[in-house]
Amino acid sequence: MSCFPDISKRDRSPGDKFIILACDGIWDCLSNEECVASLNKKLEANTTNKMSDPVEKLLDEILAPNTDDGIGTDNMTAILIKFATEN
Repeated sequence: MSCFPDISKRDRSPGDKFIILACDGIWDCLSNEECVASLNKKLEANTTNKMSDPVEKLLDEILAPNTDDGIGTDNMTAILIKFATEN
């Protein structure tokens, strides 16, 4: 934890669908690209329209099946911010 976070500013592109904010417990298991690809698939397949469902499925996938190697045993917190689509 740092009181001096890394901050960057980017303009949104028309193809931007969401932002995922997550703690290191997520990024220890997935790269940025893997996380985005997985969430894209889960959002497209989401029939409940509950935004928690794709995130819950992502966390279930990376949860450690055992604690022997320590991977997937850290706390995992994620926030998915889905952008409204323009009609």
